[in-house]
Amino acid sequence: MNVLESVTTALDDFLQDIFREIVIELFGGTMFGGLPSVRLADGLYFLAKGFTTACVLTYCALKVPGWVNDRIKVKERLVRGFIAAGIYMEKQRRDLGDGKIKSYRIFPTIERVSVAGSCTTVNLHLPIGMDPSVIESRAWVFQQLFGPTAQLVNDKAGRFRLQIPKELPTKVAYNLEIARAAMKKTEGFALYIGEAYNGSVAVDLKQMPHVGLVGVTGWGKSTALRVILNTWLQVYGPDRLRLFLGDLKMTEFGLYRNVPHVEGNIAVRRSEVVAMLAEVLDVLRYRQERFHDVDATDLDEYEELTGERLPNVVVCIDEVASLEGETAAHDVLEEIGQLGRSFGVFLVLSQQRVDREVMDGKLKNNLNVRIAYRMSDDLNSRMLLGKPDAADLQVKGRCFVKDATHMREVQTPWLAPKEARAQIVEIKKRFAGVKKIPLIPPINPDIPQSVELDQQESNELRELLQALMDQEVQSHASTR
Repeated sequence: MNVLESVTTALDDFLQDIFREIVIELFGGTMFGGLPSVRLADGLYFLAKGFTTACVLTYCALKVPGWVNDRIKVKERLVRGFIAAGIYMEKQRRDLGDGKIKSYRIFPTIERVSVAGSCTTVNLHLPIGMDPSVIESRAWVFQQLFGPTAQLVNDKAGRFRLQIPKELPTKVAYNLEIARAAMKKTEGFALYIGEAYNGSVAVDLKQMPHVGLVGVTGWGKSTALRVILNTWLQVYGPDRLRLFLGDLKMTEFGLYRNVPHVEGNIAVRRSEVVAMLAEVLDVLRYRQERFHDVDATDLDEYEELTGERLPNVVVCIDEVASLEGETAAHDVLEEIGQLGRSFGVFLVLSQQRVDREVMDGKLKNNLNVRIAYRMSDDLNSRMLLGKPDAADLQVKGRCFVKDATHMREVQTPWLAPKEARAQIVEIKKRFAGVKKIPLIPPINPDIPQSVELDQQESNELRELLQALMDQEVQSHASTR
């Protein structure tokens, strides 16, 4: 092979590589195996190379506006990501030139790129026959391309949405109407958390019933609890919401004292929290009996069958780690975690750390929604979220919210204590004089009540009765 032929072959290979790149980046779909690798005739050869040159010019004409066009930039980076991560199907066809079988690739189709003020959304459609796990297992490439907050959402039927958020504001003002609208979208008993790149974030506790808030002091947990509780108290009446509050730090829940939604006194000591949880367990047991009587599987079905509306019951404990060693309390929390959803009994638990020394593994596993503010270290972040991200948070009020399917970065709205107190004053006025239906009907003294005792209680009662009888016998003997 002389020098001219070597140069021609090298140029031929180079142009074919460019042609492949152009086809991918212009059309985002199938990448063909290339032009015929053997010249059929000089005329056909020059025709093919002329077509390649035209494509190059077309590509350049489209590329220039792409320097200022965000949609084209996103599309180009995506295609390169598909290639780097191997997100494609490889098939074979017969080359038109030399008749040999050669492979070619089929990539996901980029159907639409929508650039909004807070988030860019890319709609992808997988080619027929591609396993969705191929793109799901390699979602890391999108975070490498667009940042750690890029999220791939499976819309089913081979369609995916890639959400590429922009910067979140470092401070968001609390707005009840925004919170109410977010809660309404869930169509259930909702808990409002804050604002993400693609809108407000609220979760339906009927689907994901138990919430854990974890983070070091001063990074947003207290504000989050105020936002959650104040929003609930303004959206739901006592007929739909009852709160059992445990404040083991003795500084968080004082403003909710005497609010109609709150059951009894706010528990501030370990013994008081244990007694409060025993009361919640009684509510759970009572509802179990009622649901069993009418063959209801959950709260919604019970209300449908009986026409009776029961309020949702929320146990909210700040610094739950202070209950370390209280076996009875942890047993109740675990039972609520396992059974509470069906009976409308939910948990919201807050603490600073999540390591095994302060949170039992069973209890942690029952927390379906995990809200992580700044964490003390990578280990605690991994134990709660499965990732170290929360240890690197730098903005107060910023958190990661993980549920069964997503992990989102969220900014908690700022609700100042003074503003929260003003809202509570209005709530007390609004519901003043409201007569609450007891969670458990009071015992009627005129009707004999069945009592079930365990073995220890039976023995203690038997000893007490025997002591009383002995005392009575002695008193009779002394009077003779």
